[in-house]
This record gives sequence, structure tokens and C-alpha cells, in this order.
Amino acid sequence: MTARPGPRLLCAVAWPLAASLLLSACAAPQSPRNAILIVLDTLRADGLSAYGNPRETTPVLDELARRGVLFESAVANATWTLPAMAGLLSGRYPTAQVFDRGLHVSLVENLRDAGWSTAAFVEGGFVSEMFGLDRGFERFREQAGGVGRIEGIEQTFREARAWLEENGDRPFFLLIHTYEPHLPYRRRTYTEGFDRGRFGPTLELPEAMAALDPTVPVTPQELAFVRALYDGGARASDEQVGVLLASLAELELADETLVVVTSDHGEDLGDRLPVRLASHGHALYDEQLLVPLVLYDPTREFPVRRVTAQVRSVDVMPTILDLLGAPAIAGRYGRSLLPLMTGEESADRLAWAEVPRHPFRPAKLRFAARTGKHKVILTPGAPDGSRRRKVELYDLEADP
Repeated sequence: MTARPGPRLLCAVAWPLAASLLLSACAAPQSPRNAILIVLDTLRADGLSAYGNPRETTPVLDELARRGVLFESAVANATWTLPAMAGLLSGRYPTAQVFDRGLHVSLVENLRDAGWSTAAFVEGGFVSEMFGLDRGFERFREQAGGVGRIEGIEQTFREARAWLEENGDRPFFLLIHTYEPHLPYRRRTYTEGFDRGRFGPTLELPEAMAALDPTVPVTPQELAFVRALYDGGARASDEQVGVLLASLAELELADETLVVVTSDHGEDLGDRLPVRLASHGHALYDEQLLVPLVLYDPTREFPVRRVTAQVRSVDVMPTILDLLGAPAIAGRYGRSLLPLMTGEESADRLAWAEVPRHPFRPAKLRFAARTGKHKVILTPGAPDGSRRRKVELYDLEADP
């Protein structure tokens, strides 16, 4: 199928006698021509100043949210990267058999088959063709050793911008995934004057593992220092998003490109006991489940600019397809968020989340359902009876 023409082409070939009728449509197209999905790994919702971080960590994303739509309560479907990304790209939960030794259903395929040019620039690890996350992408650039390289994010965004320069003339869907602000935490933007305690100037994996020792409690000063490092990673991510948006403007693509920014999951920063630092994938508490979700469609303004209803990561790709006018997929669990942005809907959406088995480390299976007002977490018992089944029920309004 041939790619649909962009708004500039439609305006250029419009019959002159109909120019007056088409003028407003050419100036303000009803739907974006392109879409960019940016996934900032391990960025919890309150990492953004727009979500209440007292530091001004994300001025670019804050401005994007002011111009677009911010979702106050977006729930990831898993708390470590592989199942979270599988749910994000497929619009389904991994338990719906979209992942079996690799992703075998992806909504990126719908965009590619409908004529959009599809590309991804990622930093490897679990976001890899090894696990089938390249499904549907015509170009999938996987940066070797991206995890833990302080210059990794700069390279990823630089290569994405180069691709836009060469391919921006066609309708496109672009995925950018970066492991900033994932451990190791090496951005020292906010750490001046902090008491580091046992830690060095950055937080590396061995130090984070050593902090799990319950016989040596983590001090409040050390927790504050680690949070400052983490917030520095959020600021570095925000800066790269700003550079990308500037490039879109320079390439004259900004007025026709939908931009969506989110994360795969959050992060445990010592929020509860026993203290765990710079960690995720072991529990389903909100610090690991609630992620930022900011959407900016330059072709229209939505009546609802801050959506208070609970939404899910599995809703992101169906929304992108809906706004682009691309074919959806039957039987999906995620649904377009457009009705919440137009005010046609206002109800919370039931969210499901899980900690599935991890290929490289033991982890208890856990499952959660979140209604927006209540949340239940189930940890199944061991078949041999060595571990009892555990159920946790939370009233999120009385005790978030």
C-alpha cells in the first residue's frame, strides 16, 4: 500500500478553484501525518516536575504537557522492561499470549502495512531484536552496550535525528528508547552539597546491591543523595527531548508530528521498608507502576488537557493508531485514549499488571489489578507449600 500524502502535498495539489475551501484545512490538518514515541526507561511519574517533583527536572516535557495532554495516572503493565515493552508495543497484556520466546504481535506492523515508514533507535538490553521487539520496524538500530553508557542517550537521539533528516519526507512512526535514567546513576546535576554517606559521586550497580544489606541501614541523607542523582538522569533525558523537538522544527516536521513521551515502568528509590535502591521488577507498588504519559498533537487542541482518569500503557499504541488514522487490531485490550481527551469518557480504566518470571534472576510471580480507587496485589503461594499465598488490598484514596 502506498503511503498517504502529507498535508503539504494535499495543499500543493489542491484544485485552485477550491483553494478557499481548503485553506483552513491546509493550515490546520485534522490529524498528524507522523508520530514519535519516546520511552525514557525507568522514569517514574514523579520524576517529572509536571507530576510534582519539587526540582525543575523536565522543563521541556512540562511545556509539552502544557501544550498537549498530561495523563495524571498512567499504569504500566509490568515493572521490568521486557514485558512492559511487549505490552506497550502490542497494545495487549503479555498474558494474552503476545509474547512467547519473542514478541509475535505488534501494532507497529499495522503502521508499516498501512504505508508508514517505521524506525526504532534503542539501546539494547531487553529492548532487542533478540526478543522480537523489532517486529514491524523497517529500521531497527540497536545500540550495543547502551545500558550504563553515559553518552548512550546522546548517541541514540543523534542517530534518530539523522534518520529524520533522511526520511522525514514520508509519513513515519519513530520509536526512541533510552536507558536514561536507569541505573547506574551518573548525572550529578543536583548533587552539589549533598552528604553522600557510603556512596561515591555516582551510584553504580555494586553500591546499589550493597545497599540491600539490612544490617547497614540506608540513611535519610543517602536516600536524598540517590534521589538527586536520579533526578539528574531525568533532566538529561528532558534535554535530549528538547534537542529532538528543535530538530523537528528545523526540518519543518513539528506541525505534523504527534509526540508521545512515556516510560516502561518506574523505580524503587527507597520508598518503603525494606529499603531497595535503584531497583525495579520485584514488586507492583505504585512507585514502580505509575509512569509519565504526555501527548502532544500539533494538529488540534483537546478540551481535556489533564486527564485524571486512570489509563494504561497498553492504551498508548491504540491511541497513536487512532490519531494517525491507521487500522487498529481486533481483540486488543488497549483502547484509544481519544475519548478521554475529548471529554466523551471520564471513567477510570481497569489496569492489570504483573511481575512475570525473569530469565536471569529469581523473582516471585505477582499480579495486580488497579481500579483507580482500589488496588489488589496477589503473590501466589508455592506449589510445594513452602511459601504462603499473600493478598494485599489498598484503598488508594485513603492510603495511596
